[in-house]
Amino acid sequence: MTPHLWPLRSYLELGALPTAVPCARLHARQLVWEWGLNGLAANTELLVSELVTNAVKTTAGKNDEAAICLQISGDNTRVLIEVWDADPQPPVLKDLGEDGTPDPQEEGGRGLCLIAALSTRWAWYLTEQPTGKVVWCELSAEPPELSESARSAPQALLPRRVPREQQKTADRGDARSGHLAPTPGSSPRPEPCRTPQRRGCTALTS
Repeated sequence: MTPHLWPLRSYLELGALPTAVPCARLHARQLVWEWGLNGLAANTELLVSELVTNAVKTTAGKNDEAAICLQISGDNTRVLIEVWDADPQPPVLKDLGEDGTPDPQEEGGRGLCLIAALSTRWAWYLTEQPTGKVVWCELSAEPPELSESARSAPQALLPRRVPREQQKTADRGDARSGHLAPTPGSSPRPEPCRTPQRRGCTALTS
């Protein structure tokens, strides 16, 4: 399979602190504007906020040096948002109520319903070196494509993905529990990335 090549990419490393969310939102807003994808700007900013908020909540307080990684990729019609955190536990999509909305009394999981509603597709996968997970989603200015080349979500700077053989058991467990896992073949093996080291905002934009 030939992975889809994203000509535009930006990588941002943030400390797992409450200030990471507004920093990530501002970065996403400015980035999408620079890329000329103004039609996707509002939803990109919103979904970056949800993913980073979830990542901060799952890692904050567990490690003084905890960091999260945000990678945004794009072309002339699509934006791919990827957020890495050090917690290998899968994201949990809460069940919807009779009115089609999440239970307001439930803690967490509501942001994932928003991500599922606004994105073309989303999923997650485990990583190694360092251990953790990546939750990703894709926005498109066009109807979802069905070609094989459009089913990829390549990563360049995020942590190395856990081999498929090691994740089969986890994937089966996710199917039983209702957790979402990546569509088979949707994310080719990424290249290794640097280990998160700092709390501050550092960005690399291509």
